[in-house]
Amino acid sequence: MNRSPRMLKFQPNPRSKSRFQDDADLRSMRSFKTDFSNYLASDTNFLNVAEIMTSYAYGESNNANEKEVQCDLLTENGGIEIDPTRLSYRERIRWHLQQFCYKTSSHGIPMLGQAPNSLYRAVWVFLLLICAIQFINQAVAVIQKYQKMDKITDIQLKFDTAPFPAITLCNLNPYKDSLIRSHDSISKILGVFKSVMKKAGDSSTEVVEGDYDMDGITIQARRKKRGAGEKGTFEPANSACECEEEDGSNECEEKSEEKPTADHDMCICAFDRQTNDAWPCHRKEQWTNTTCQTCDEHYLCSKKAKKGTKRSEIKKEPCLCESKGLFCIKHEHSALVLNLWEYFGKMEDFSDISTEEREALGFGNMTDEVAIVTKAKENIIFAMSALSEEQRILMSQAKHNLIHKCSFNGKPCDIDKDFELVADPTFGNCFIFNHDREIFKSSVRAGPQYGLRVMLFVNASDYLPTSEAVGIRLTIHDKEDFPFPDTFGYSAPTGYISSFGMRMKKMSRLPAPYGDCVEDGATSNYIYKGYAYSTEGCYRTCFQELIIDRCECSDPRFPSIGDVQPCQVFNKNHRDCLEKHTHQIGEIHGSFKCRCQQPCNQTIYTTSYSEAIWPSQALNISLGQCEKEAEECNEEYKENAAMLEVFYEALNFEVLSESEAYGIVKLMADFGGHLGLWSGVSVMTCCEFVCLAIELFIMAISHHVNQQRIRRRENAANDF
Repeated sequence: MNRSPRMLKFQPNPRSKSRFQDDADLRSMRSFKTDFSNYLASDTNFLNVAEIMTSYAYGESNNANEKEVQCDLLTENGGIEIDPTRLSYRERIRWHLQQFCYKTSSHGIPMLGQAPNSLYRAVWVFLLLICAIQFINQAVAVIQKYQKMDKITDIQLKFDTAPFPAITLCNLNPYKDSLIRSHDSISKILGVFKSVMKKAGDSSTEVVEGDYDMDGITIQARRKKRGAGEKGTFEPANSACECEEEDGSNECEEKSEEKPTADHDMCICAFDRQTNDAWPCHRKEQWTNTTCQTCDEHYLCSKKAKKGTKRSEIKKEPCLCESKGLFCIKHEHSALVLNLWEYFGKMEDFSDISTEEREALGFGNMTDEVAIVTKAKENIIFAMSALSEEQRILMSQAKHNLIHKCSFNGKPCDIDKDFELVADPTFGNCFIFNHDREIFKSSVRAGPQYGLRVMLFVNASDYLPTSEAVGIRLTIHDKEDFPFPDTFGYSAPTGYISSFGMRMKKMSRLPAPYGDCVEDGATSNYIYKGYAYSTEGCYRTCFQELIIDRCECSDPRFPSIGDVQPCQVFNKNHRDCLEKHTHQIGEIHGSFKCRCQQPCNQTIYTTSYSEAIWPSQALNISLGQCEKEAEECNEEYKENAAMLEVFYEALNFEVLSESEAYGIVKLMADFGGHLGLWSGVSVMTCCEFVCLAIELFIMAISHHVNQQRIRRRENAANDF
C-alpha cells in the first residue's frame, strides 16, 4: 500500500475500463460536469478530481483488507486518520498504546510518544523511572504510617448537667450475730475461730513481774503483758483461779475456761472482752462494793481523786475494789457479775468435727490474729453459700433497719422505691440508690446540700466477732455497672459525718484496629448478668471459669456459672484446690491466663473524702428511731450510726475521647499528593489507565475469539 501525505492516490484497476461499452460512454462520463466545490476541501483541484473519477468510476471499497486497492483518509489539515480495525492484532495494540501516550493527562508519558529520537526518549524514560522510585518510597512510608493505627486522645471539660451516679451502701457487718449462729456450719466456724484466737492470744502474751501504780502506791504483782495499743474496758468477772500466798501479793492466776470446784478458789478478775484478758485476779472475798470519785474511759476507778482534780470532775461512781482499795473497777452494785467459765463456755463442742474438716477451715497453726480473722471471714462466705439467697437476705440487715433518714437535692427520699437490694457475698445486704436506669437524676447545684445525704444505723451490738470495724461501706459507680463494694468501696466510720466529693470522667475508646476494647456492653460469658462489662468483672469471670475447670466447683465469692455448685466449706479437696489455683493466678505469669480489655465506653468517678464528728452536742433532736432523751440518742448514734454525704464538687465533667490520628482520608490525601508531585497523576488519570487496561483486555479476547472462528471455518472447509 502506497500512501501520499497530501493527496489521494489510487492505483489503476485495469478491470474498470471493461465496464464501459464504448468510447462514447467514456466521453460522456468525461463530459459530466458537477460543482463539487461544496463537497471537497478548499485546496482540492477540481480538474484533477474529475480526471480521477472518470478513470476510476467504479473503484472498490478502500477499507477491505482483501482488496488490492487500499487507502487512508485525508483530513483537512493534512493529517492521517487510520482505521484501527483493519490493522493486525499486534499493530492495533501498538496503535492503542501510542494513542494513549498522546492523550493521557499524566506528565512525562506524552514525551515518550513525541520523542524525535532515541536519546530524547531514553532521557525521559530515565526521568520517569526516578520519579516512580521516589513515589514508591513515599507511598510505602505513607502506608506504614497508616498501618500503625495511631490514635489521639482529646480531653474536653464540659459545663453541663452530669448524671448522678448509683450509690451502693453496705454494713461492714454482713450478717447478724444473733441469727447466723442458728446455722450449724457457722456456729462451728465461729467456735473454732474463738478457740484459735484464744490460743493466738495466749501465745502473744507473757507473764511478767511488774509494778503498777495506784494512788501513789507501788504494787508488785504478777500480770499478763497486753499487746501494744490494746485498750478495752474492764468489768468484774468470776473465775476459777489458783492463788499463791508465798509471794505476799494476794494475786491469783485465773482459770477462765474451767468451772470452779473444790480444787480451785473463786476469784474476781478485771476482764477485758476486747482482748479476753483477765487480770488482776483476787479471791472473791477480797473485793468489796463501794463508791469511787473518778473513773477513766477504761472503767478503772480511784476511791479518791488525785490532787488537782477539779470539783466538776469528781463524780461518785459505783465501783468494786479489792481489799486494799488499790485497784477498783466501775460496776453497778445491782448488776450481775460475769462468769468466765460460762462466757468461754459459749464455744461449741467440736467433737463432731473431723480432723479433715478442721484442716479444711485453713487455720492450721496460725498465731497472727489479723490472718485468723481474714480466714474466718472467708470460711463464713463459704458456709453461707450453701444457703439460698433468700435465707442469706433474712440473716442480714433489713433496708429500714439500716437506712433511717435520706434526702436528695434537699428533698426527702422514698426509701422503699429509691433503694434496691443487692446481695453481696462479702457484705451481705447492700442497697443501691439511683438504681432505675429509666429515671435520670442529677444534682441541681454543686455541694453537699444538693447531693445524697443519708443516715445509717449499723447496730454494732449485733456484730459478728469477725467484723473488725464498725461502719458503712460505700461504692460510687455508674448505674449500668455492678458495684463491687469489696474492691472499689470506701469505708465510713460511725460517729462521723463522712463527705464524699466526686467528679465524673467519661472515656470513649476506639475499638480494633486502633485499640483493644470491648464493644456492646458485655461479653457472652460474663457472670454478672444484667450489668455492663467491666475489667474487674471480666477477671472474676475468667477466674471462675478456671476454678470450675480445675476444681469442679465454683468460688462462692463470685456468681457461679450454670448449675455448678460452690466449693464446700468443710471439703478439704475443694479448699486446697481453690487455694492452690488462687495463688497460681496471683503470680506474675498467672495474669496471662486471663486477657481482659477495657470497655469502649466507661464512666469513672474520682472521689475526695473528709469527715467531722457527728452528731454535735447541740443537735438536741431525736435522730432516726431513737425514742430516748436527746443526749442519750446522741451517745447511741455515736456508737451505732453514721452520716454520709455524696455530692458533686463542681457541675462540670471531663470527656476523654480517642480518635484516629491518621485515617483513610489523610492516607488518600497524602497518596494523591505524592502522585501529583512525582508524576502529575490524579484520580482521572488513574481512570484513563483503567480504561486502557479494559480496552486491551477486550481486544485480546476478541482476537482470540476471531482466531478460533477462523480455525473452525478452515477445519470445516478441509472436511468438505
